[in-house]
Amino acid sequence: MRLLLVIALLSVFSFTSYTQDKLLIAPFTIVNGDTFFISDVPEVKVLAFKNKEEHKKYNILKRRVLKVYPFAISAKEKLMNIEVGLDSIPKRRHKKRYTKEVAKWVKEEYADRLKNLTMSEGKILVKLIYRETNTTSYEIVKSYRGRFNAFFWQTMAKFWDNNLKTEYDPVNNREDMLIEHILIQAKLEGRFE
Repeated sequence: MRLLLVIALLSVFSFTSYTQDKLLIAPFTIVNGDTFFISDVPEVKVLAFKNKEEHKKYNILKRRVLKVYPFAISAKEKLMNIEVGLDSIPKRRHKKRYTKEVAKWVKEEYADRLKNLTMSEGKILVKLIYRETNTTSYEIVKSYRGRFNAFFWQTMAKFWDNNLKTEYDPVNNREDMLIEHILIQAKLEGRFE
């Protein structure tokens, strides 16, 4: 019986030694004779909803955020490109002409798609632009197109129950906290790079 056990163990050890191609070494800690492997696991936050209605509102918000977020990323990239372009232009009037041309191009490129946004999606877009650029939409318009244009577009936004001066505050605002949660989950899922 002992001989059989020894032969079985030897065959198991020899089999495992031939099947291993690479030696995998992971960080570990030994506590009271137990080995614990150490690994970084991304943090996952669990949301609790009071009722089905609140869960339904969250799903609607999620759909809106995922629809609008690519516009905010695009706005961030455009603003960085505009900054680079403006830094290379020495004269003020040439800078003004450049910003007008860029504004015309952006209007032609995005006007139709932005017109199809609902008022709620527009409000979310204003918040996400602030999140991505750390500047309100009002300040962006003011710095590139002037005070009058900024005032005009702020008035239009107010008329449609929006505010270009809205900031993004995920710490104190529940909706912004949910938006942040949605974006983090979407990035973990690989929807946005």
